[in-house]
Amino acid sequence: MFKRKKILLLTPLVIILLVVLIIPPHKLVHLKSNSFFAFRTPLSFGYHAYVLVTYAKKVFTCLREYPLMKKELEELRFAANQFQEEQLENKRLRKILELKEKEENRFIVARVIAREPTNWLSSLIIDKGERDGIVINQAVMSFSGLIGKVIEVYSASAKVLLINDVNSRVVVLVQRTREEGMLEGIGRGLCRLKYLPVDADVRLGDAVVSAGVGGVYSKGLLIGKVESIRLERGGIYKSCIIKPAAPLTGLEEVLCLRSNSKP
Repeated sequence: MFKRKKILLLTPLVIILLVVLIIPPHKLVHLKSNSFFAFRTPLSFGYHAYVLVTYAKKVFTCLREYPLMKKELEELRFAANQFQEEQLENKRLRKILELKEKEENRFIVARVIAREPTNWLSSLIIDKGERDGIVINQAVMSFSGLIGKVIEVYSASAKVLLINDVNSRVVVLVQRTREEGMLEGIGRGLCRLKYLPVDADVRLGDAVVSAGVGGVYSKGLLIGKVESIRLERGGIYKSCIIKPAAPLTGLEEVLCLRSNSKP
């Protein structure tokens, strides 16, 4: 049975070989040429079919692996975000540590645990309170400058009124000229400096610091810079829009200035 199948398979090959041997060379070339054109279409179809099947297989593999790859990408993004947050927190904590070493017993470091911002009112809740030495009217700063004062104190927390709140008032100085005025909050992260003399030499970019008047804020605490200047209606005095030096909307840690501290 096996020999019979073998003979049936070899017979066509033998016939083709005999034809090739019998046909003259010049006619054989012509036959090859015709054979090429006869088989070109099937071969081309077969090749494109092979390419299509291979491509479809790759696409199917990618679609099958896509959910796993997407999950891995999300995990990598989460890990990268956590790493970035840890780096930023470490940077802030290093600054706090350096500041505490440099200014021993000057500040009480607190974390912001809640905030109550609206268009006009702004306050923070911090995680330090009476048991930590926090008292009402204590000045509160960030690394960039003054941000407000403590207005309510509880056992383990306190409320801080920010300088851009409409209820906030601070007597300040234009640092360069020592002109004195009243700083009030106007919301939207800004303050207004009022009651400067009409002839006051105040310029855009001038720094504004606390005047140390009233017993709440120490003298010389940086508050912000002059962003715009105008002459009030009636020409009685000048006023300026002050942009706080500290980013009041992104605070995470604050420094509560001890009452016996001096800048």
